[in-house]
Order: sequence, then structure tokens, then C-alpha cells
Amino acid sequence: MSSMPTVPSAFAEPIRGRVIEAEVKISSDPTEPLPLACALYAIEGQQGVWLCAYYGANRSVFDCLPQKDAVVDEGKLGIAFYSREFVSKEQFKTEVWQEFKKRRFMSYGAPGG
Repeated sequence: MSSMPTVPSAFAEPIRGRVIEAEVKISSDPTEPLPLACALYAIEGQQGVWLCAYYGANRSVFDCLPQKDAVVDEGKLGIAFYSREFVSKEQFKTEVWQEFKKRRFMSYGAPGG
């Protein structure tokens, strides 16, 4: 499978759409001062599906992270996605979502985390 391009969030239009898949995990480690939130999303917009990743240690946003079926507007969300990848609606399948989660999941004590 070819790698999809990552679009830097700081230079792209805000993502708007409905969360069709979400994986939100918060991990902690006694050697780290703050917990780590990893939130992975598939957001369906008019043009296709955005695969997005948020990583953060700001506890004030942990309870506000979007969940599946939420309608989001990145410009008003209060968080910025670390990475974003665009997939056409025709190409978005369970396998694409699973591969994105494998590549982007991060937690304390896990590979990549």
C-alpha cells in the first residue's frame, strides 16, 4: 500500500465533517510528568475522508476530545491535528483505517510512544 501524504495542519484549511471512526486513548507513565492523549479520527467531509491524529498532554482538553458521530470544525475545535491524510470516499475502507491506526497510534510504553 502506498503511503498517503501528510498535510501540515498549520498551512491547510480547517477540516469540517462528521467523525465516522475514532480511537481515543490516554496513557500515563510514572517517569513522565503529564499523561499523553492520542486521538485518531476518520472525519468524513464533502470531498472525502480525512485521517487525523492529535497528540497532547493538556489535561483540560481530554474530556472535550470528539467522539464517534460528532460533527467537528477544526477551526473551532480547540485542538490542532498533528497529522492529516486525505482519502477519497471510494478508497476509504476498514483496512485503510486499521493501517492508519497502526502507523499513528502513540502511547507511553508502546512502540512509537
